[in-house]
Amino acid sequence: MKKYENRLREIKADEPIFSIPPFKVERVYAAHSQTIDWGVELVGVPNFWRYTKGKGIKVAVLDTGVAYKHPDLEGAIFEMKDFTNSPSGVGDINGHGTHCAGIIAARDNSIGVIGVAPESDLIIGKVLNDNGYGSEETIVNGIEWAVETGANIISMSLGSPYPSVKIYDAIKAAIKAEVFVICAAGNSGPNLDTMDYPGAFDETIAVGSIDRRKKISYFSSRGKKVDIVAPGDEILSTYPPRELAKLSGTSMATPFVAGVSALMLSKHRQFEGQTQIKKQSDLEAHLRKTAIDLGPLGFDQSYGYGLIDPNKLLELNYSKCLELLAAQVK
Repeated sequence: MKKYENRLREIKADEPIFSIPPFKVERVYAAHSQTIDWGVELVGVPNFWRYTKGKGIKVAVLDTGVAYKHPDLEGAIFEMKDFTNSPSGVGDINGHGTHCAGIIAARDNSIGVIGVAPESDLIIGKVLNDNGYGSEETIVNGIEWAVETGANIISMSLGSPYPSVKIYDAIKAAIKAEVFVICAAGNSGPNLDTMDYPGAFDETIAVGSIDRRKKISYFSSRGKKVDIVAPGDEILSTYPPRELAKLSGTSMATPFVAGVSALMLSKHRQFEGQTQIKKQSDLEAHLRKTAIDLGPLGFDQSYGYGLIDPNKLLELNYSKCLELLAAQVK
């Protein structure tokens, strides 16, 4: 942690230094007939749902809680816990956490929206209060609890300009326990060196945002630690109490990457009986190797290694998958 010490400040454990990046609710919709968001279509995620929808993978969303009675999240929540002592408990008054949860695991139920990995399970840790702020203590407790509860992936769409030694240690412990940690780059663009922590830590996978034109979102934070970009502009997902809304931010791109990662892990387990990707460095290497290069040739501080590409990342052996699926039907 020495490389970050010059940017540390003295803080109390209960000081609210971490928060959700600024976001705007574009519009609220009633959840009627089912819609597939543009981002899910853009990178071809529906092509893989016949083979895997993320079954058996648990994704922890550490955020502002969840609207656990939302019809699109019915049956999606494996476990949930409030770390903020909120009067609303784990319920999401803010809306941010519910939106992130839906991007990952909104169910394929003919109404509302469908998430990237609609058969994955959610572990909901409310580490940010109803105003969207959290402390070092709540976030550390949430990370540790998520690992203990069996998370395969932790998705954190929160940030601070200041690093935290305790959060850094908790993240390293999670990674050592073979839990993947995916974080938002932040919404402080377009200038360089604007990334938030914990996304700016070397060990995390930091996600930036693109729009429908595959251009970097103006708000997306830039820097040398950006690893990958994903759709994050005007993303339609679940919103309290039982609605849908369009939100923009790297907060939306982060659970998108978490959802695709859940599909990949589920695919490995379903068709190979195990996963070849166990370490954070393995996932990061796969994301970098398979990304669609955008912007200047090669790595750059806006797009990182490029746009996440499920087609290459999942690399399904279609003939083998079809044989196995046919055998399961019999």
